[in-house]
Amino acid sequence: MRVLVTGGAGYIGSGLVQELAQNDAISEIVVYDNLSRGPLGLFLGEQPLNGVRIKFIYGDILDGRKLKQALKNIDVVYHLAAKVTSPYADQNPQEFEQINHWGTAELVRAIDQSEVKKLVYLSSISVYGWSDTELTENSVLEPNTYYGISKVRGEEQVLSVNNQVETFIIRCGNVFGYSPSIRKDTVINSFMFNAQYSNRIKIMGDGTQKRSFISLQSVAEELSALVLNTDKIPAGKFNLVRHSSSILEIAELVKDMYPELETIFVNQHLQMRQVRVSNSAVMNHFRKQTLPEELAQFKAMFRF
Repeated sequence: MRVLVTGGAGYIGSGLVQELAQNDAISEIVVYDNLSRGPLGLFLGEQPLNGVRIKFIYGDILDGRKLKQALKNIDVVYHLAAKVTSPYADQNPQEFEQINHWGTAELVRAIDQSEVKKLVYLSSISVYGWSDTELTENSVLEPNTYYGISKVRGEEQVLSVNNQVETFIIRCGNVFGYSPSIRKDTVINSFMFNAQYSNRIKIMGDGTQKRSFISLQSVAEELSALVLNTDKIPAGKFNLVRHSSSILEIAELVKDMYPELETIFVNQHLQMRQVRVSNSAVMNHFRKQTLPEELAQFKAMFRF
């Protein structure tokens, strides 16, 4: 089986590629990426990825011709390439529209003319917008950021081929944890890096805002399982989260590991927006760890 991962050199992509490389059913993994985020951790290291053949294609998600070439003889596509920002910033809105919407459209058109059998699209819980109540995959989509809007439009593009291709839309929570191409700008990653190396973290607003989180390893495991789909999960839309906590609760967990940690509030009088979603039952096969356990494993990855 041959698998293509768009955005495969990115934060989540590099973790997913490592997980896919453990699957004996996969003979080749094609990483399609324009390396726009910079980190090259996927390409470095002393150990090969389990002997699985890895092929890299330097390409843009808007390049329809190159996508068609990349999809030759591919069985499964993971579409992770996206313009991502955190925490929910709205800078350069045209980039979200071009990459997340029209880039997905280019990929879908190429898939429609290929022999691809399965498409897994990594969406985001940002498609729901903000809410004080817990949401499910059946909740109304009310995105209120350019990023969220672009991911909804990406979902619409993906659904246009669900009659020809087994299609999964995975709405992912806020991802944290180690990856060869790790991001530092997400909430938990930022807290952990700053706690480890400066002994100080900053909390925006009063910290009571709640978000839904999931470790990168859990994301990689759940997405990888869809290659064979031995549980016969039907094509559809699913939420993928593990923990829903307030920013203050996260900060307290980090402080448990770093007792001398200094906490600084920025605009503490403001109550920030929040979103919490429930995990879809079918996306819950691996890792029943608590959030403190996962944070402790994350801390153990720091070299000094």
